[in-house]
Amino acid sequence: MMLNRDKLGFWTRIGAIALAVLFILSGVLFGMSSNTSYNLFNVFGDPQDQQAQQTTGSEEQIERTRTELEENPEDPRLIRRLAGLYLQNGQTGEAVKVLEEGRKAAPGDPAIPLVLGQAYDQQAQAITDEGERQDTYARAGGAYVAAAEAEESERRDAQAFLLAGQAYEQAGDKAKAIQYWNEYLEIEPEGEQADAVKERIGTLLKGGDTTGAAGAGAEGAEGQ
Repeated sequence: MMLNRDKLGFWTRIGAIALAVLFILSGVLFGMSSNTSYNLFNVFGDPQDQQAQQTTGSEEQIERTRTELEENPEDPRLIRRLAGLYLQNGQTGEAVKVLEEGRKAAPGDPAIPLVLGQAYDQQAQAITDEGERQDTYARAGGAYVAAAEAEESERRDAQAFLLAGQAYEQAGDKAKAIQYWNEYLEIEPEGEQADAVKERIGTLLKGGDTTGAAGAGAEGAEGQ
């Protein structure tokens, strides 16, 4: 599928903030100060893991953290840390598995579905089959929505809804993309991405740049 220049510009802006959102929100969620220098260990684990990163190989770190998690399977800190190590090591499928199981073990942790959404996003980008790719993007959208529903901060809710809208459009579900972008706009009507999101919603409602099942349900979403 070819993206036109306007759509590419929109997703360049949205994509640029997606990783920043992940790092910033994760920093807040995990109790880190605003002046922290972010890396995967800052985001997914404890500050002392930075030192371990310098002295321990990635496989050894993964094995050690996996053992700790087996002993404490409901510890969200260990779930996030192991997932982060897998992502850093390029093992997206393993990260997804850890995070999916982690959602069941620690259902109240809003950071786990947020990171899971990012993992699904990465996974989808590498899939060549159109149907499978859209299904994976839909799972990413669902994870972002779950993160928003588990949160108590409107700002973090807004960013999760923003990412959910992005994922659902990539999944070909225009109605859900519009629904969650409207959720974002309801919380942050003057937010940094508000104008771009409004423009994108308008384009979708006019029937432009649709993919797959994107055409279904637009009229119902328009009244929101």
